Formats: sequence, C-alpha cells, structure tokens
Amino acid sequence: MGQEKARSYADRLPRIVARQEEDISHLSDEMADILYPGRRPRPFRMGVVFVPFEGPAYERAVAAARSAPVYRAEGEGRWLRHRAEFDTQSAARLRDLFDLVGGLSGTDVLVDGKRVPYAREIWLPLFWLFVREEA
Repeated sequence: MGQEKARSYADRLPRIVARQEEDISHLSDEMADILYPGRRPRPFRMGVVFVPFEGPAYERAVAAARSAPVYRAEGEGRWLRHRAEFDTQSAARLRDLFDLVGGLSGTDVLVDGKRVPYAREIWLPLFWLFVREEA
C-alpha cells in the first residue's frame, strides 16, 4: 500500500479567490500575458520608438505613428518618445515610418513589444514580406 502525501495547511484552506478570472477584457495585453499566458491571443507586431527631431519630416513621422494600431507617447519634453506598433496588415505603414526615422539616433525597433538583437538587420526585412503593393 502506498502512503498518501499529507496535505499542507494551504491545501486545506477553502478557496476564497478564484485562481482565474473569467473576464480578462479589462487587462492590458501585457498584464494578460503575465497573469494568463496564451489565454488572449494577439497579433504579432513590430514597432518603432523614436524621439522628437528637427525638420519637416517630424510631423509626417508623428502622423504615421498615430496611424498605427497601437500608438502611445511616453514622457514629456526632452524625454518624449513616440511608440508605434504595427501588425502584418499595416506593414507598409511601418516601412514608411521607418524610412523617416530609421536613420536617426535614438530610434529603436521592437519585436512584439521588446528590444531584441538584430531587429533592424533581420526582423524588419522579414516583416517587409507582408507589404502588399497597391496596384
């Protein structure tokens, strides 16, 4: 006969709070991924983060960033950073924005919301495969 493992004190306590929320629509994508990984599928996104710069291209870059499915401005003043994330359907808009800000210092490329090695050299050219030219 096998011996039963003794239940711990925590195992004997009644469940007060459910281990899992039924509705997670109020959670941000990032928090949902942390608390409930894989429960809310979301599209793969590539992003660009850039700082303000001088010149006429700045207004066009901000307008292009605001047209992204996910856009937010972080910080203020000299710490302002524009963050725009694009899914595969909007790959052409990402390419247009990157043409404006890609050569500037202070521009970062994000892969699914994170900075990764070789994002500019490998991930962006692979993402350009989703660009569909309008005829």
